[in-house]
Amino acid sequence: MDVSIHAKNDDLFKMTLLLEILDEHAVSLDFGMFLIIWLVQVIIYPVFLQVKESDFVAWHHGYCSAIGFFVLPVMSLQLIETASTGFFSGGYLSIAKIGSVIGAWIVTFLCSAPYHKKLQKGKDFDVISRLIRTNWIRTILWSLAFVLSVFSYYK
Repeated sequence: MDVSIHAKNDDLFKMTLLLEILDEHAVSLDFGMFLIIWLVQVIIYPVFLQVKESDFVAWHHGYCSAIGFFVLPVMSLQLIETASTGFFSGGYLSIAKIGSVIGAWIVTFLCSAPYHKKLQKGKDFDVISRLIRTNWIRTILWSLAFVLSVFSYYK
C-alpha cells in the first residue's frame, strides 16, 4: 500500500472524527457562547464605565487578554461546527444558524474589535456606550444560534 494514500486516509479520518465530535457537542459550544456573551453584555461591559480612568488602560488590556483565552477557542470551534453541519446536513435550521454565527463574527470584527482597539488608548465613555449598544446585536445573534442549536438537537 502506498504510504501517502494511507496518510491521506488517516488525515481524512481525523478530520471526520473532529467534525463528528463537534457536531455531537454543538449545543454545548453554542451554550458556551450564549453564556459568555450574556456575561459580557450584562456584567463586564457595564463595569467598563466604573473602572477609574487612571486604571482603565491596564484593566482593559488584562480583560482583553483574559477573555480571549476563553472566547477565541469557543468561537472558532462553533464556526467550524456550524459550517460543517450546514455543509453536510443543510436544512433551514442549519442555514439560519450559519447566518447568526457569521453575523456575530462580522459584528465582532467590524464593531467590537475596533472599539476595543480605541479603548486600549484610554477610557472613552462614548466608545464604551457604542460598544455596549452594538454588543446587543452579538448577544441576540449568539442567543439565536443557541436556540437554533437546541431546536436542531431535539428535531
